Amino acid sequence: MKMMPLLLLGLLPFSAQADPAAFVGISYSFGGSGVGISIKILSDDEEDQVVAAVGATYYPMAADKFGIDLSAGYAFDNAAVLVGWDFLQKSVQVSAGWADTEDDDSDNPSPAVVGGGGGGGGAVN
Repeated sequence: MKMMPLLLLGLLPFSAQADPAAFVGISYSFGGSGVGISIKILSDDEEDQVVAAVGATYYPMAADKFGIDLSAGYAFDNAAVLVGWDFLQKSVQVSAGWADTEDDDSDNPSPAVVGGGGGGGGAVN
């Protein structure tokens, strides 16, 4: 069993790498804190993907003004919806807002059209 962690460490270089994305949005905490303003880092910047997130929230109307959360959700075209747990508020939190996502096709842009011209090519005497 002691070899298992070493095997897992050996697989790390082959794991997929994802670029993080920024998130700014409105959150609601079901523990009585109400509506807040959140900033988060998403695990992936690709749109139409399931993502994980870590973030902080400011609740202007609550007695305890701040929250720290761990969330999961879905990233859309420049938006995300997340559900998670706020550790400081000790409650479930839902969030929706702007996310700095990129289109899936941005990694493989389509090639430029080459050519054109008027056809023909033969000489006229």
